[in-house]
Amino acid sequence: MDFSASYRGADGVTHGHNYELEVTVSGKVDPATGMVVDLKDLKELMEREIEARFDHRSLSDDTPYFRDRAPTPETFAELIFQLLDKALPDHSLYRIRLSPTRDLTVEVTR
Repeated sequence: MDFSASYRGADGVTHGHNYELEVTVSGKVDPATGMVVDLKDLKELMEREIEARFDHRSLSDDTPYFRDRAPTPETFAELIFQLLDKALPDHSLYRIRLSPTRDLTVEVTR
């Protein structure tokens, strides 16, 4: 998933990124469905939990999550992991990778 968000840095200057989010699920394959998680459902969940909250918003000003902590890629990735983990069934979330630029990635795993 790709989305855009900005934040106010420690210097007070607003910075923006076009983030790329990769989500990995893990678990037993349900014999009835042949899936760990229905990827269509996962995509809808990502749109609801991440894109709707953060796309084209200021992490510092438009969301409650970074009022008391810096919106670094690491803290943002941890937050995304927590939001998705809570929304997914049976702790099936294994990993998220958040890339604020093409050559930098933060990874949070279970």
